[in-house]
Amino acid sequence: MRRWLLLGATAALVAASPTGGAPAALGSGTRLAVLIVVDQMRADYLRRFAPFFGEAGFRRLTREGRVFSHARYSHLTTFTGPGHALIGSGLYGDRSGIVGNRWYSRALGRDVNCAVGPLDPSGAGKCRAEEIAGAAAGSSAGNPCNALGKSLAERVKERYPAARVIGVGLKDRSAILPPGKGADAAYWVEEGKDGPILTCSLYYPSCNDEVLAFNHEMSPNTFFGGHPERQEWSCSLPPPCEKSCPEDVPTAHEDSSGLGRSFPHPVRDVGVALSTPSGDELLESLAERVVEAHDLGHNRAGQPDVLSIGFSSTDYFGHLFGPDSCEVADGYKRLDQTLARLLTFLEKRVGKDALFLILTADHGVTPLPEVSLKRGIPAGRIELGESTRRAVGRIGDLSPLRQRMEFELARHLGVREDASTPLTRTLILGYREPSLYLNHEALDDRQVRSASSFLKSYLLHVEGIGGVYTSREIERGKAPESVRLSWRADRCGDLVIILEPGWIEMGGTGTTHGQPYEDDAWVPLLVWGAGIEPGVVSTTVDMARLAPTLAAKLGLEGAGFSRPEPLPLSPQR
Repeated sequence: MRRWLLLGATAALVAASPTGGAPAALGSGTRLAVLIVVDQMRADYLRRFAPFFGEAGFRRLTREGRVFSHARYSHLTTFTGPGHALIGSGLYGDRSGIVGNRWYSRALGRDVNCAVGPLDPSGAGKCRAEEIAGAAAGSSAGNPCNALGKSLAERVKERYPAARVIGVGLKDRSAILPPGKGADAAYWVEEGKDGPILTCSLYYPSCNDEVLAFNHEMSPNTFFGGHPERQEWSCSLPPPCEKSCPEDVPTAHEDSSGLGRSFPHPVRDVGVALSTPSGDELLESLAERVVEAHDLGHNRAGQPDVLSIGFSSTDYFGHLFGPDSCEVADGYKRLDQTLARLLTFLEKRVGKDALFLILTADHGVTPLPEVSLKRGIPAGRIELGESTRRAVGRIGDLSPLRQRMEFELARHLGVREDASTPLTRTLILGYREPSLYLNHEALDDRQVRSASSFLKSYLLHVEGIGGVYTSREIERGKAPESVRLSWRADRCGDLVIILEPGWIEMGGTGTTHGQPYEDDAWVPLLVWGAGIEPGVVSTTVDMARLAPTLAAKLGLEGAGFSRPEPLPLSPQR
């Protein structure tokens, strides 16, 4: 498979002297810190796919680095945005404000992308204090202005003003949220008129034209060498391929991307290619260009630079095919080779003794329900969201469950509704997992409280729903910690819904994540580079402790984290 370049999601960190001169914090000579975030990588993948790995990628990191074998997220919202925000800032959503990939803003009357916040149009690198209507989709308005609290970039630059802090990702949120506010640049891919476009918004003061010229690599002619009809994703696992995924259910694979449900997968345009391992290869090449263009690791002031890199193709094909598929096994086999190239490049460019690298993930993923049922494990699909735009839809366009919820609530409140009622007049405003928003314009405060209580009782009798908490309960502390860590009154809904283990909020085919259980919440955590002795830490550690550990190693200000205690770095067996 051709070595394509792609953008994923990550965050990076550095260590050096406080003001220049001899670097100190992470060990003598550390000049570049890199945080690699693999989107949707479960903790068990390191063990499951180990037979497919070479010696220079994941095996090298586990052999030469510190392995935290039981790292987990404590929040409910195991999504890309909250995971990346926590990795960089050390703040769960109750404090960072990143309560999901998107949420409904009552102030704006629309959905908000976690990585498109209230940007001040007066100058680069400035955010407004209040929400304002954002630019249209695809306008390169991505920025970290929705994130609250002190960011990684802000902490680094307090101590090292000349440090370069840069994020690279396939998704806007993957590139933007780990470094956060104050970063010098962030590069990600948007869907343009003629295909994917590498971009960097006006928020960032140091966007590099040499990096943006990478768009030439994503032009169809360059990307496919003039022969898109010949491109496909075929299985590279030991034959027969099916032997590596005996419990998979290919009929439950999602076919919306145009890849088809089973090998070989046709790859006829660049957008589709980003949902294959080729996207991760593309990202690795882009990361190399960013390091070279910004000369990271060779800071003239003798201060550390920070690079955030992310591999997000794993999330795209993981959603389509599920964790038990041959596609995911093959994808991680190929990612291992891509990771080996990245490590080789960084070591040659900067030197291992000058590197400090962390590899982790933003969340895991739940098996396809059909695979779980095949194993005799309770599982299923539930549809609480909307598949049509509120401005044009009607109640009859909603899923059967949402229709029943709407009609039962209307009956409870004495309101007349039928299938033709416009969604603009419904009592339930919408569902943005895990929050259900009520229509406050149609209901007074007393009715909102009554509706919340009624829906809680109703939903607890729905198969697949394991818990429901009203906003009043959460505010009074009468909800699990995973809910409290993910909830803010100004961004979340009137009810928070937790599914049963094995259930997903997704109809049709494919799979997803977003629950507080092991499949979604447990991730790999590997630390490698300067001053790191090999070893395994087998005790459970909270992912919120990653940021204060980095802060301690970099000599940064260490207050204000959700979990202020650094990770244990002494090897344990």
